[in-house]
Amino acid sequence: EAVMEKLKSAVELAQDGGVYDITWFNELLIPLLLTLGAAQGLHEAAHYLVAWSRQVKLTSPTILPSQALPYLSFQNRLKTSPKGYADLFDIAFAGPITGLSISFVALLVGLQLTTTVDPSTAQLLPSLPVGYLTQSTLAGTIVDLVLGGGDGILLNQDAATQVPLHPVAIGGFLGLIIHALDLVPIGSTDGGRMSQAILGRVWHLTFSSVVFLVLFISSFTSDSSILLGYLLLYSFTQRDMEIPCKNEVDKVELPRAVAALVSWLLAALILVPLR
Repeated sequence: EAVMEKLKSAVELAQDGGVYDITWFNELLIPLLLTLGAAQGLHEAAHYLVAWSRQVKLTSPTILPSQALPYLSFQNRLKTSPKGYADLFDIAFAGPITGLSISFVALLVGLQLTTTVDPSTAQLLPSLPVGYLTQSTLAGTIVDLVLGGGDGILLNQDAATQVPLHPVAIGGFLGLIIHALDLVPIGSTDGGRMSQAILGRVWHLTFSSVVFLVLFISSFTSDSSILLGYLLLYSFTQRDMEIPCKNEVDKVELPRAVAALVSWLLAALILVPLR
């Protein structure tokens, strides 16, 4: 409310021909954009670096929109076939795990910054409602642990209660959800490519259908607008499986399968709502 009041005053001052200063607003907006941009930029860079090392060409990324998030994902496609499932897995895995790592660090740093701002700055901090924070079990729990002491006091408040957060913390929170969605093992998402590499094309199709059905039911039982919007857009953009590898006989080794399982469990912790 304080932010909106200051912006309203600046608009009125500008309309009257006065001199106004909104550098304070840029100081709130720029850290948020830099946090999201750094995580997504390194996510894409990891894809292209691994693809280049495996002599695989990727298309330029396409931004997928979202109503509940700043954006849903950056979609790229393989232009040339990987040599085998191991290369396909490595290309897919590198991006989201990098984005998640950056976002996790940003969330922790941002929460620490939230606890150390002076009272006058705290009034101008952007905020997220408790109902939105509880959209993620892992990220919401971290916020409650740092700001509320871990007793659930913060997240047990009314869903409309606003929780002020430093822009870096908001960027980290949103980034965790965005990059976790990339790990969902359906279609030709990064998680889908990992699933195809681990299970093969036939079993990936079965596994992908089961995951889609579970997410579809969960989006209604948990009233998650993020999951519902994701599934709706996925149905139009990433339903198809990835192009075939040159060698689809040799399966990936056990360490990659373990990495896939751990990453999918992590994505589930991030995407499953607390309420």
